[in-house]
Amino acid sequence: MNKIIKSIPNGLTCTSLFFGCLSVLCSIEGNFLFAMICILIGSVFDFSDGFAARALHASSPIGKELDSLADQVSFGVAPGFAMFYWMKGHANCTCCEYLPYIAFMITAFSALRLAKFNVDERQTTSFIGLATPANAMFLSSLIATADMLLKDGTNNWFTDFCCNPIVMTVITIVTSLLLVSEIPMFSLKIKHWGWKENERKFILVGFGIIAIAVSSVMGLPFAAVFAIILFYIAMCFVDYFFLNK
Repeated sequence: MNKIIKSIPNGLTCTSLFFGCLSVLCSIEGNFLFAMICILIGSVFDFSDGFAARALHASSPIGKELDSLADQVSFGVAPGFAMFYWMKGHANCTCCEYLPYIAFMITAFSALRLAKFNVDERQTTSFIGLATPANAMFLSSLIATADMLLKDGTNNWFTDFCCNPIVMTVITIVTSLLLVSEIPMFSLKIKHWGWKENERKFILVGFGIIAIAVSSVMGLPFAAVFAIILFYIAMCFVDYFFLNK
């Protein structure tokens, strides 16, 4: 019985990996909405495995390695495939038919980010560079929202933005570099409920509530995901470049 309990965290990690594989399959089939949903579900299980490991005192070297391997699939391979098939099917890449392949820069830099995280002792309470789950959710929700609009027959500045191959290439390069950057990014873990030391987290939560409400009214609930992550990145940039925190 004890062995079964101790294997729960690894089971959660494998479940995250499973949804990462489903996300890849959905992207290949052109179902970008479900590809994003699978990444979101995978991120929930990815968060849960660490929580379960600490609660059950079931942390192990195997669990750490398994977590990194699962993260690479769910938050490295999956968003790479989403971007590749999006650019291949929706972005006008007539200038260069090989341009969509730059999407796999996301996968390569995600692997590098995960490897750095495993050996970087500075990232115990915060992150150095953008976390792979955040990057995967940002990219997949951006693509899914544009895809939802196009399937509803809506063409506006946002769909034009997301269908521009140069724009998506720049987004791919910038987010990939953010993964391995030296920019400190605060963790969302809360040790206490006081305002001091948690002000940025509470501000982010407040923005998130507003973003979810606004996007739901607009009929694009998943647009809140990339808006929240973009706001989070902006807060970290302000801290680093202007407030020197």
